[in-house]
Amino acid sequence: MTARQLISMAVILGLTALGADLAHAAPNCPALRWTTLGTAGGPVPTADRAEPSNLLVAGDQHILVDAGDGTVNQLARLGQDMRRIRTVFISHLHLDHSGGLGAVIGLRWMNQFPGQMTIYGPPGTQQVVDGIVASMAPPARIGFGLGALPPTPAGSVRVIELRDGQAIDLGEGVAVRAVANSHFDHDGAPDPDTVSLSYRFTLGDRSITYTGDTGPSAAVTKLASGSDMLVSEVIDLDRLLAEIRQRRVDASPEMLASMKQHLSTHHLLAADIGLMASQAKVGRVVLTHFAVPGLLSESEPTLRGDIGKNYAGPLDLARDLSSFDVGCR
Repeated sequence: MTARQLISMAVILGLTALGADLAHAAPNCPALRWTTLGTAGGPVPTADRAEPSNLLVAGDQHILVDAGDGTVNQLARLGQDMRRIRTVFISHLHLDHSGGLGAVIGLRWMNQFPGQMTIYGPPGTQQVVDGIVASMAPPARIGFGLGALPPTPAGSVRVIELRDGQAIDLGEGVAVRAVANSHFDHDGAPDPDTVSLSYRFTLGDRSITYTGDTGPSAAVTKLASGSDMLVSEVIDLDRLLAEIRQRRVDASPEMLASMKQHLSTHHLLAADIGLMASQAKVGRVVLTHFAVPGLLSESEPTLRGDIGKNYAGPLDLARDLSSFDVGCR
């Protein structure tokens, strides 16, 4: 063997060993993917967007985050098998965020998918689920033509109600933290029994923070600190108020002023999101729950411009069934 051949073989062996070392050293990187199933800002149905719901894939876990009307249809469009949905987080109990929960619970039970689904949410979630289960009593008595009555629907689901600051360990390295936000903060002081929650989902050293519905909130900004992704609601207040004035010509100036105060206090303007994202130093912002009249494209320049005044990082305006991955560092 010539000297040149020896050198070539040494290089090849060295590169092979290096590749083996790198493969051995490469960390396992389970999926952390957020899919916006529905991106409408409810509770008004729209022709082009479903009500608010999201699917979080964290490793092997498939987690619903809010369940507005149409959630099961959006999961089907995504090709998602309902039997994989074993965990649900509800941010608050407005119907645009929970109106599809009955179908999620009922269709899993009617198909007799194995295992129990756990629903996490604010105080009052148990009462909502109890009502859904009670509504399933007639079909439970009727049965599904399988020769035997199905098991009671109550056994297919359990509820864990959450309070401000509570932490949840879902196993397999997936952790969740909940904080009360300002969506229901009508008198300046949160009511512990009437809570709207924001969530931070963590897998290893990666995290996604979901605002749910909230106004500006120091607690949510703190929750989002250092998150790889901030998924936030947004409102185009000026366009929305203009549409309200056009439709409600009977509205008094006092009524319009109160509405403006409510919408700007208990929801997030684009400028609020930019400031939060900057202060929390998040890696990426994804907008959803668009309280935007008409075409989203007409509001997009304003939304991007107002967020960009304080935040220069990546910004996405989600559509229904958009997916966003957080890769390993």
